[in-house]
Amino acid sequence: MCSIGKNKKDLSMLMHIINYLLLGVMFCFIVDMASDYARRKGVKVPPDAEWNWETRLIAMVIWPLGLIFFLRGYIKERYKKKD
Repeated sequence: MCSIGKNKKDLSMLMHIINYLLLGVMFCFIVDMASDYARRKGVKVPPDAEWNWETRLIAMVIWPLGLIFFLRGYIKERYKKKD
């Protein structure tokens, strides 16, 4: 009887991990699409800013930090003063 509750708890934890990683995949996809869009619009993107698979995998795991930096940079560029 105890094993049924433990299995549900394990399954719940596994679903949380899968959801977390799925959000990481979506974050990487959005960043890649935004980079391609910026490049098509003529924004200079440094060659070292290009993500390889190792960088993508790391970003999938630590995506909340990446999201913070991405939003901070976006807001800074979007609302900077134009003199």
